[in-house]
Amino acid sequence: MQKWKWAVNKFLEHWEEDESVIGALVCGSYVTGSPSPHSDIDVHILLKAGTNWRERGNLIIENYLIEYFINPPEQIRSYFLEDYEDRRSHAAVQFATGEILFDRFGTVEQLRQEGESWLKKEYKIMNSTAIELMKYSIWDTLDNLQDAYEKGSQDYHFVYSHSLSDLFNAYCHFLNIETIPPYQVKPYLSEQNFLTKYRKSAFPDEFFSRKFQRALKLSHRDEMMAIYHQLAEYVLLKMGDFQINGWKMRSPINLRENT
Repeated sequence: MQKWKWAVNKFLEHWEEDESVIGALVCGSYVTGSPSPHSDIDVHILLKAGTNWRERGNLIIENYLIEYFINPPEQIRSYFLEDYEDRRSHAAVQFATGEILFDRFGTVEQLRQEGESWLKKEYKIMNSTAIELMKYSIWDTLDNLQDAYEKGSQDYHFVYSHSLSDLFNAYCHFLNIETIPPYQVKPYLSEQNFLTKYRKSAFPDEFFSRKFQRALKLSHRDEMMAIYHQLAEYVLLKMGDFQINGWKMRSPINLRENT
């Protein structure tokens, strides 16, 4: 038996004796492959339906960090929905790619299949109002970065990094694909193994992908400003172009009632 599996079995000894526990699943890099020295072992422990508590924690066993999640099935389903509404797939990927350790009533397998279904579900397309607001936000971010560049601001590199992250997220939203965490963007754009491992489709715009990856490597202010300007203008053009002079948007008011 692999050492990490032994650590997982050791961790589960206590929980397998608990009558409220109906199953368990292990997921993450140790299951899907290519774990790094910083990889933990993710373990989901499933409680009986109707249980009114949940728990999350970490435990080191034989030098392996086990991050565990204890939930009833209805809470897992809530995570699937929350992730979808936030344009993420974290929980669904964990269950779809995980390895079932035990499953007393078939509920873990049912959740695994539901995770697969959520991964196939398309996100809601942005409406015209949302696109216009996003276009203005991209222009405003570009303008603020240009200002920091011209002033020679000490925090320019910090502003640049955040601007790149915001632009990438905005374009993903417009393309109707999921949001990728910043620490995963580079492998998402460049590594086929990452796409296979996390059940993701390749980024659909090869030109933007190549230009964005180059932007991540730059350190000279002039080059950084130039490539960010190109990327922002490119995305704005894809969204239908944008001109600040005369831009306006009228929409219904949205009032909240006092309670």
